[in-house]
Amino acid sequence: MPNPKFRVAICGGGIGGLTLAVTLGRYGDIPVDIYESSPEIGTLGAGLAVSKRTWDVMRRLGFENEMKKRGFSVPKEGECLVMLFRRSDQAEPGVDVCRVVAPYNMIPLHRMHLMEMLQALLPTNCTIHTSKRLTTYTRNTDGTLTLHFADGHTAVTDVLVGADGIHSAVRGAVGKDLVESGFLSDGLRSPEALLKSIEPKWTGTVLYRSLIAPEKVRPEHSVWTGEITCYSGKGKHLIAYPVSNGAFINFLAFYTVPGGEGTPFPDKWVAEAPKEDVIAPFEGWESDVQELLQALDTTALRWTPHVMESVPFAAHGRVAILGDAMHAMTTHLSAGAGQAIEDAYLLGRILSHQNTTFETISRALQIYQDIRLAFSQAVVARSREAGLMYEFNGPEYDGADRGDVEALGRWRKGICDRWQFQWNTDPEGQWEEAESKLRAFEASDK
Repeated sequence: MPNPKFRVAICGGGIGGLTLAVTLGRYGDIPVDIYESSPEIGTLGAGLAVSKRTWDVMRRLGFENEMKKRGFSVPKEGECLVMLFRRSDQAEPGVDVCRVVAPYNMIPLHRMHLMEMLQALLPTNCTIHTSKRLTTYTRNTDGTLTLHFADGHTAVTDVLVGADGIHSAVRGAVGKDLVESGFLSDGLRSPEALLKSIEPKWTGTVLYRSLIAPEKVRPEHSVWTGEITCYSGKGKHLIAYPVSNGAFINFLAFYTVPGGEGTPFPDKWVAEAPKEDVIAPFEGWESDVQELLQALDTTALRWTPHVMESVPFAAHGRVAILGDAMHAMTTHLSAGAGQAIEDAYLLGRILSHQNTTFETISRALQIYQDIRLAFSQAVVARSREAGLMYEFNGPEYDGADRGDVEALGRWRKGICDRWQFQWNTDPEGQWEEAESKLRAFEASDK
């Protein structure tokens, strides 16, 4: 018997939302509506690095041809320097202190190019609605959901997926729904605890992001020696790497406010900042750092990274969340976009399966939660630990004794260990687990 069609509404037209639509088009025949709050589909941020793990998903979705059309390389097997760490908080030339080596290279991409490829892969039965900001949803007696938008319009769907970022309206609506229905999970027995768990948490870090024109940086600069270069110092670090075949250098500068983690940030989360604000924390650092700082435009984007560490759900009823809505994380393992892509792929495969029908949607979404929630939250924790280590704030090494060989060895091992999952694990195993559970629907329904 063919799979009865149901409708899927995706709130958010970013990387995760578009990937879900692409997956549904590739593996199923499900009408999709994407509701984007902005006037057009776009993306914040600049560069990203795609790991072997994430590329395995992208390849299955047809990205290889799109990459080749644009002249971008794809991961190739063979030992490759993924990340180079330099001790840079001194005037003399920096010292290479750690190399993260992988059996595959990473793909550095501009987010804009990734979004272009996703849009090229969208199925014909996907409709995009812009300037549609979701405020909440209501459940109907027939099992459908009514979506309510800020402009007063409504829409009806069978499945709602929140891919609407760290400020997710869908996540907030699910939390409210759980509280009002009295459905509280173990460990979150009070409404206050549940609602607190779905609020973003400031990392205590300030981040400046920009793109640098490559001609502003001399060919001998250390930024050209590895896939990603981290210039480390106590309580601060910079990340720089070429993206999109060297068309830009992606630049990120971090400094940590002592005692800031978990406190409210007192200003706008994202704002423009003058170049001088970026330069000031890195006074006295090595010349390669100064060269990057001087190459910046007159302004940069100041971000205050917030995370979602312990959201207690990924699905409830016929509603699911993915990406930053479920597990917003720091950038330290280049994993945020990749985890959103993996969420979307698994969710799309589950919804496309022949045993996922209108009647079994809730059970199918529970499988998604069981597989992705704990895994993605472990990546959030791992990324946080890596960020502490990049600034010598972790337990392995505090950076005080530059000659402590034993502590430096522990520090190097700790960094490498936290990166390993990006190439030593395969997301297809999660789909195989989900498929096995979906097959069990047949046995239980007999």
